[in-house]
Amino acid sequence: MKRQLLLAWALTVMSAAVWAQPLNIGGHRAVLDTLNNTWLCSIPQSIFGTEFTATVSYGEEITDLNIEGVAINSGTDFAFGEIEGGKYFTASAMINGTPFTGTITFTWLPVIELTGEDINTEYIYGNVIVNDPDSAYAEPMKAKLKWRGRATNTPDKNKRNYSIKFVNDDSTKVNRRLVGLRKDNHWHLDAGQMDMLRVRNRLNADLWLNMARRPWYADTLPNARNGSRGKIVEVVVNGEYKGIYNLSEPIDRKQLKLKKYDKNGSNLTFHGALWDSYMWTRTVVMSEPADRKVGARQWDGFELDYPHWNETRQVTWFALENAVRFAKRADTNVTLLDSMGYYFDLPVMQDYYIFIVTIQAQDNESNNIFYACHDIRDNTRLTMVPWDLAISLGQNYAPRIDIPDMVSPECDPSTWISHIPMTIMLQDKNYRKQVNERYRELRKTVLETENLVNHYRSAVEDLIEAGAAAREENRWSGDSDIAGKPLDLGAEMDYVEDWIRRRMAYLDENVFIDLPDTDIRGDVNGDGEVNIADINTLLDIILGGQADDATMQRADVNEDNEINIADVNTVLDIILG
Repeated sequence: MKRQLLLAWALTVMSAAVWAQPLNIGGHRAVLDTLNNTWLCSIPQSIFGTEFTATVSYGEEITDLNIEGVAINSGTDFAFGEIEGGKYFTASAMINGTPFTGTITFTWLPVIELTGEDINTEYIYGNVIVNDPDSAYAEPMKAKLKWRGRATNTPDKNKRNYSIKFVNDDSTKVNRRLVGLRKDNHWHLDAGQMDMLRVRNRLNADLWLNMARRPWYADTLPNARNGSRGKIVEVVVNGEYKGIYNLSEPIDRKQLKLKKYDKNGSNLTFHGALWDSYMWTRTVVMSEPADRKVGARQWDGFELDYPHWNETRQVTWFALENAVRFAKRADTNVTLLDSMGYYFDLPVMQDYYIFIVTIQAQDNESNNIFYACHDIRDNTRLTMVPWDLAISLGQNYAPRIDIPDMVSPECDPSTWISHIPMTIMLQDKNYRKQVNERYRELRKTVLETENLVNHYRSAVEDLIEAGAAAREENRWSGDSDIAGKPLDLGAEMDYVEDWIRRRMAYLDENVFIDLPDTDIRGDVNGDGEVNIADINTLLDIILGGQADDATMQRADVNEDNEINIADVNTVLDIILG
């Protein structure tokens, strides 16, 4: 079996030789994009805007190389002039005896090459080359490659996400350090497939890392990180340019410093555990948990990520199931709110709420959350980590879906947040006050409007100045992945900036506001009086009208955790004395 795997890898390497022609400029490998007949070379950002003269060298597969009409022998220097993103130099050559006419261009983003025959939804053997602008080292690394994702991985999709697992020649796992991130075996390439900005996921994940408090156990494990780091790169697959990607570390046990399980023969003792939510269900919302099948890796929209099933053949749901069932009870029994901190990492949950409300991450309020337990035998408290953050900052669920009210920066979070632990947390005045104080603290730093705008704009301007934005637009504008719409990263950034400015003003004035220290019972509309206007507000809510969180809390006049005609009767009794 091992011989068959190694033979498959050898065939992959041989097939890669067709397109992976070695051209080096200033010691940096130029990658041939056969779609556009362009050599793409990653060089340091500091070279851009300067006069660039570099040694050009190449292998025996290339002969008769000309750049801008000048014949270039291998090992000689060529003056490229001032380097700019999107600037192209004409080139011609014979490659393996075949005439080539095309161009050379430069980027300061890392360029990742994937080579593998028939990459699909199952892992196949192939090669990865990482062309780092700050390093001349670019050698093939053996890896297992596949498409990844759920909704993004259907047969009609074109710009694919990829999963990479590095292996040795004997197919055993090996860790690799990429572009200054951690040294690890497993990596993700996120395509931003339906994101009209292409980098919402990466930049939002960075924002979370900048603003979120550490997991509750981080005092003893200072390297614990409740988020995923990454870098924006350009990707070429089997010689075809695929565009801008987010190369990211996965969210896993090592990232969160969860305690490993113990195994003694067939006896296994669980410690750290990690689950993720991948679809909306009542169990995931934590309102009506479904029955759980014993021994199953999935539970009505939740999935166990660690311990890995293929290692243990056993599962643990203890901490998560207890938290879900507590949330259901607490939703109807406010006296249980004092126990929230036993089941959930409250400071992180408060930051999570502020985060998803700020960027309006509607796909992350119950779905797309990792829940981590450091050690179920020591403390079952769960901390939260967001992932897959593309549906945010005014982005629709898909380019073909247009729901203006849902993506408006003035959209009230109470209309889309249904995650029970967060909603009941906000019903408590003390918790709500803590959230508001934390929000105001963050507004002075990472969530200050200009800082927030610059967080996104500076990254997008980098893509434009490196020429990557134009290459992305040329490759994918009008594609079916984005419903045939034009792709314009600069215009989308203008939209995002306007959206952020309006969003922050709205949140300041309407959402993160303190409730009065003392409420007048029956004053539903909060005008300081109890009269027929409060009955009208109640009737509007009962008939399906929308109201902010503070009004909804005042509307439960008889404090039975329901808003109905009984509250109207209570207000009438108050008015009549």
